[in-house]
Amino acid sequence: MDNRTSYDSENEQNSSIFVTNFQNGDSVNYSVVLLKGIITRLNCNTQEKLICSITNNGTQSKTQWDVHNGEFKAIIELKHGENVIELEYTEQQRRKFILDYTPRKTNLRVTPVYIICQGHDGCFQSPSDIDNSVESACLRISLGCKLIQSLTAEKLFESGNGRKTFQLENEVNPRKPECIIFKSTLNVNKARKMKQAELWSHFGRELMLSDLGSNERKFIGFISCTRYKGTDLDKPMTHEETVSMTEAYAALGGGGLALFGTACLYTWPTTIDEIIPNFMNSTPVNPKRFMDDSGYRGTLGGCFATTLGSVFHELGHTFDLGHTKDGIMGRGFDNLDRVFIVGEKRSSLLKDSMNNFNGKPVQHSTVSLQRNINVTMNVAEPLRVLGPRSKTTLGNFASMSKSDIVRRSPNITPITRPSSVYSSITNKLTESKKNINRNHSNDSIYWTRNCAVFLSYHRWFNNEYGRERQAITRYLKFDKNKMMIISTAGIRIVEVRDDSNGMVLDSYEFTNLLPEKRFLVPFTFSPKTKVLTIVVEDDLGNVLKQTFSY
Repeated sequence: MDNRTSYDSENEQNSSIFVTNFQNGDSVNYSVVLLKGIITRLNCNTQEKLICSITNNGTQSKTQWDVHNGEFKAIIELKHGENVIELEYTEQQRRKFILDYTPRKTNLRVTPVYIICQGHDGCFQSPSDIDNSVESACLRISLGCKLIQSLTAEKLFESGNGRKTFQLENEVNPRKPECIIFKSTLNVNKARKMKQAELWSHFGRELMLSDLGSNERKFIGFISCTRYKGTDLDKPMTHEETVSMTEAYAALGGGGLALFGTACLYTWPTTIDEIIPNFMNSTPVNPKRFMDDSGYRGTLGGCFATTLGSVFHELGHTFDLGHTKDGIMGRGFDNLDRVFIVGEKRSSLLKDSMNNFNGKPVQHSTVSLQRNINVTMNVAEPLRVLGPRSKTTLGNFASMSKSDIVRRSPNITPITRPSSVYSSITNKLTESKKNINRNHSNDSIYWTRNCAVFLSYHRWFNNEYGRERQAITRYLKFDKNKMMIISTAGIRIVEVRDDSNGMVLDSYEFTNLLPEKRFLVPFTFSPKTKVLTIVVEDDLGNVLKQTFSY
């Protein structure tokens, strides 16, 4: 009898602890894991903690976690290979199981970088009692990226698309640090005078022209020299007013770069043990000295939740996702803390919409490089550059002017749903599609159906080997005159987006074993804009984008 079988037998006999999102023997390709579960026999002592022990190659670590009305959540970090996890409650109840951590074999990775401008010492803005060194910044960034990697997988799993996620740089190349320090030639004083889109464009070019430049990388960049200038005003400020007082600020994602400022980085944790306390930190932000990017909650914990959620959202744009009315690619990322916290200590639920709870506009932007593309493609190389999924190369990206960058407006566009009956070559709407977004967990964080399908077939989320060779001869074409899409590999998802703000007006998913090879796009929506973008992903993760007027 192997360990996994014996653990199952032991658990059935002695334990009232149940893990609800993992099974004994499961494998994951990411290191930071969120365990969720229930305890059916509770102790009258409500202060009792759940003890979580992890053993890997003879090394053991222990952490403690709150239990609320029988519910628990624990955040653990796995080591490569087999990890034996034991949960203990009141010394009498135990559950032991195994999780295996093995990164996927791929060259496609997400690379966290800490960008230090010329003339800057690399220390991010923070209160005097906070360690704001370069080393501290890298610890915060690397842990934040691991949390996003884990969240991506957990939310795809909840959507019914499997526990898929991207790999981080250090997992693909262990010789690289978890967060790479990038010394920019851009002077700090010049950087602090530049707008978000200009910073995005400059650092995008600089990264791609550096030794790190590769079509196999997507970068998450953090600017060390972000500086909130402060104010003497006592009145509440809008986010726009706050941003206007912040130099070298960015929250932009698209193509191969998601770029962020660091004015709230001091609210992020450096270790696993700090994650929950940081989310729950109700200390008010002092807006006269420090940036309040908390979704108007005004607390340090709110700043951590909103800014981490913003990174989650903007990274989604680098994976070709558009805006949605709700969910993570809407405004649903503010409540990120609710994923990790149990019970009444969770923050109150902010309205899940592209506008926040009190009607103030969203606190993020998205950039995209716009150009006409040839929509007939024989795809031999994954289209993974900083810019559109077209025939863009490193050379012409590096030569693009600032006018090539279009800042996405975050305003909502009213959506008219199409009729529910189409021909056999169009998508067959089902009740499961209509209801899929209602079945997410009670933390309010979820991928909408179209985003979940898009990511589940994306190149960065699947085993690369074997698919690349097949992609060489695959054909993907959109005929805008006939509104017909043809794919030899098979169509997995078609989205119609409003070109002015990236809002998905409608989507058509094909998740059967044999996908459609042809699709006639129904013209049954009425956006305000006269410019639309058709986005198509095929079975091998090739992505086609075609903007057209009508």
